[in-house]
Amino acid sequence: MNKNSIVAFAGIAAIAGLASAAPTVDVKFLGVGQGQNLTITFNGSNQNVFVGQLRHQLSNASAGYAWINGEHRTYCTDLYQYVTSTTKSYTIEQVENMPGSSPMGLAKANAIHALFAVANANVDTINASNDYATGFQLAIWEIVTDYSGSNFAINASNFTNGNFKAKQTNGSALNSNVVSVASSAYNAALNYLQTNGQSTALLGISSGTNQDQLLRVPTPGVLTLAGLGGLLCTRRRRGN
Repeated sequence: MNKNSIVAFAGIAAIAGLASAAPTVDVKFLGVGQGQNLTITFNGSNQNVFVGQLRHQLSNASAGYAWINGEHRTYCTDLYQYVTSTTKSYTIEQVENMPGSSPMGLAKANAIHALFAVANANVDTINASNDYATGFQLAIWEIVTDYSGSNFAINASNFTNGNFKAKQTNGSALNSNVVSVASSAYNAALNYLQTNGQSTALLGISSGTNQDQLLRVPTPGVLTLAGLGGLLCTRRRRGN
């Protein structure tokens, strides 16, 4: 479980050509990255899971999204489904539409955008520490499951209360370093939101049958992603 310049006109043309269909990419789970195994409880159900980076190979992305092809270290938004080692087609989504089983909405998505904007530069590389990757993933899950706006906080008590809980696999409380990462990253994200607003350097990849993931956008892909909102709005209107 829960592991480059585009010319403006080219990017705009790519989006226009995709307006009638959601962009897709083939996704295959390769294994885990940095992180550790923990016991989590979500809506009363306990399970031992890996918490941290998940390694995925992306290929055959829709026209205009070739920059997404390759291996990435992702983070999970989806506590209901599992990764797959078989190549499957995913859609490229805005963060607020994830996870597909229960979309988080704009407020939570803004918080997660900010979380990535202030993250340690190594958060999605091999150089991340196990504790950092673990705490960062826990912060994402706390936002997805329990976030309630500007008065929300992340600290040790969050992981023993609420819809989402976490502890070490031996039953002990979470390592203080892990909690510190989750708390510090979240507090920095709140400050970022207040002064900068939403960052656009993040997207989701979503599947109806497998676990949805968050992916930091490489610099050359930011322009293309800027048109994703309009694309998805068009798709939703046509589906109504």
